[in-house]
Amino acid sequence: MNWHRAALLLSIIMSTFFTYGDEMMTYVYNGPESAKDTRYNYHWEILKTSLDKTKTNYGSYQMLPSSNMNEKLQIKQLKRGSGNLTVIVRETSVEYEEILLPIRIPVDKDLVGYRVFLIRKEDQKRFSGITMLEHLKEVTIGQGQGWGDVDILRANGFFVDEGTNYEGLFKMLIKKRFDAFSRGVAEVIDEFEQRKVNLPSLHIEETIALYYPLPTYFWFSKNKQGEILAERVKEGLYTMLDDGSFNKIFNEYHKHVISRHDLGNRKIFRLNNPFLPKETPFDDERLWYKPILNKN
Repeated sequence: MNWHRAALLLSIIMSTFFTYGDEMMTYVYNGPESAKDTRYNYHWEILKTSLDKTKTNYGSYQMLPSSNMNEKLQIKQLKRGSGNLTVIVRETSVEYEEILLPIRIPVDKDLVGYRVFLIRKEDQKRFSGITMLEHLKEVTIGQGQGWGDVDILRANGFFVDEGTNYEGLFKMLIKKRFDAFSRGVAEVIDEFEQRKVNLPSLHIEETIALYYPLPTYFWFSKNKQGEILAERVKEGLYTMLDDGSFNKIFNEYHKHVISRHDLGNRKIFRLNNPFLPKETPFDDERLWYKPILNKN
């Protein structure tokens, strides 16, 4: 009996070795939507580090960008499980958790849940005068078609104008199709800096922020391949949380952003996110960023 158990154990070990050792694991991630799209540089560095941390157990890997596709198409491709796209970064919802496989570790510690506005420079005085949520709801907000923020904002009583093209949203704002383009605090500075010359009236609003919990995860297909790819990343992410490398990368990318936006001195309007699954890991404080607020 002991011999049979030993043989079975050896078989499992050899199977694992050949699965992960001989066949390079490939992660096809959603590529940028334009030449100026740097929104996911941080996320892919976190992914790469998680894969580096697991080389001993899983072997080599490669990361390849997918062809250009918007977020709505990314969901369809990953659900289909064709292999053209094997990992994406996306906020969670009950719907997504039913059709895709998430790793429930907020990749940016939910910093993306803190939102500021890109506006037209001449409108800053109008926004500075807003002190109540009901007055803010008179503002038309622009978002991309299929973005998770759209349903959250509408559920909280905002009027949202959707654009089909990421790059086109900045031009829609300047052309007064809407009043404010809601952006995550970690992405808006690069977006502004890259476009301020060609769009000189573009401006980062100075006094207001929104917050709604919007944990953003790595997602995989609900099939065998997706399970194997996700298992490795999950192991790597928890290793990073334990050895401090997760927080190190988070701070390298975001410390200056947090300081520049001065969240502690903004009027933060807190919204409800009715689309959060019950499995959202609020109990693990390591996973969440919380600003030090001086008022509100």
